[in-house]
Amino acid sequence: MAYSFKLPEIGEGVTEGEIVQWLVKAGQTVEEDQPLVEVMTDKATIEIGSPVSGVIRDLKVAEGEVVEVGAIIAEIATASQAGVPAAAAPKPEGGGPKAEPPPGSRAGGPGAVPETHRVAETMTEAKPEIPAAKPAASPAQPAPVPPASPAPPHRVLATPSTRRLARELGVDIALVQGSGPLGRVLAHDIRGHAGTRSHPAPQTPATAEDRPIPGRAIGQPAQQASTAAASATPETNFELFPIRGIRRSIAKRMSHSKNTAAHFTYVDEVDMTEMTRWRARVRGKAKERGVNLSFLPMIVKATVSALKRFPHLNARMNDETQTLQVWRRYHVGIAAATERGLVVPVVRDADQLSLVETAVRIAELSHKARIGKASPDELSGSTFTITSLGKLGGVLATPIINYPEVAILGIHAIRPTPVVRDGEIVIRDVMHISLSLDHRLIDGHVGAAFAQEIKAKLEDPDLLFLEG
Repeated sequence: MAYSFKLPEIGEGVTEGEIVQWLVKAGQTVEEDQPLVEVMTDKATIEIGSPVSGVIRDLKVAEGEVVEVGAIIAEIATASQAGVPAAAAPKPEGGGPKAEPPPGSRAGGPGAVPETHRVAETMTEAKPEIPAAKPAASPAQPAPVPPASPAPPHRVLATPSTRRLARELGVDIALVQGSGPLGRVLAHDIRGHAGTRSHPAPQTPATAEDRPIPGRAIGQPAQQASTAAASATPETNFELFPIRGIRRSIAKRMSHSKNTAAHFTYVDEVDMTEMTRWRARVRGKAKERGVNLSFLPMIVKATVSALKRFPHLNARMNDETQTLQVWRRYHVGIAAATERGLVVPVVRDADQLSLVETAVRIAELSHKARIGKASPDELSGSTFTITSLGKLGGVLATPIINYPEVAILGIHAIRPTPVVRDGEIVIRDVMHISLSLDHRLIDGHVGAAFAQEIKAKLEDPDLLFLEG
């Protein structure tokens, strides 16, 4: 038998991946570690190499499909099977009979793939056998014509998840032109078909006579209905974009966080005037060392200092065991906007880095995240997260916790603002911070005290840098 190449574990907490692009074709000879496929997870896009040398016998998963870790995605004939030609088991063409699956690939057998993620070709109910017509009793009495019956269903290649999507959107999958291998119907084919219809598909099977015709009113003659259907113009004032990869993962994670953690947000304003002046004094020296010193490294240092005083915010919640994992190391996630969506590179052991080292590490991680080259390890394992929109920071936002963490700090734009100092109105550089916490675990006064600790360190740089 061929070597069954399964989707490997490619990061902490990663349970599935989307096949972005195959880098090989069936029948192609590959060497061990040769790039085989690009896979997108909720963390990053990763290039996976071949675990063995041999010939690609079959690609089990189409581009755009999402499969679980451990699912078979390709079959490779290894060197020990060199005597077996790759064409010994040709794929079925068109509507030909389907090959019998190899032993162990059936449901319940060794190495079986769960039905919801199986990518083997599936089809509608088997064709009903039509008995041969009986000969006429005599030439003078022709055999009665049997009543017209619906044509037997044709083979439709699609995964169970695609069929489920068709049912949810009310699409007759048999009417959809597939764009996948061997005409397989993919999810975007279903969405495209649903978007181009002028009327929803019927929810229950209908006969040829009572199946509705677009544009036909009840009781309208078929000839008139045909004219109306021909003149009907489908709605085209929108586009359909499949929710895939990072965006799909973001939607799933944000929903899970909001539905699990009991969010509450504490807001305060921070006078950044002294920090702004300090930064202006040292920024030139930092540039001489090749570092563009923004405010973010200072905020990271202030946050780590506060986490040391309030360790229960440097934690991750395990809802299955109902335990709070309080970390002794400080891995600060920095939410970064990319073209593919929001990702969270992680500055590991942030308490061990100097201000300049923190700035360099943030810049490196942000660049890798923007171009999609950050590794899964660089995008996972945070114990506390900071999110910022930089110059677009606005006045206030209520960030969603990066579950299973228990808190997230939102920082906003620094603006010249009139404030009262010593009974006088003066202009100061003011920034709002918004701290969202899991109220199941963090009480309000604890969250407020934590935010006040960050505020104190940012308002007085001497306090911050006395700690190194």
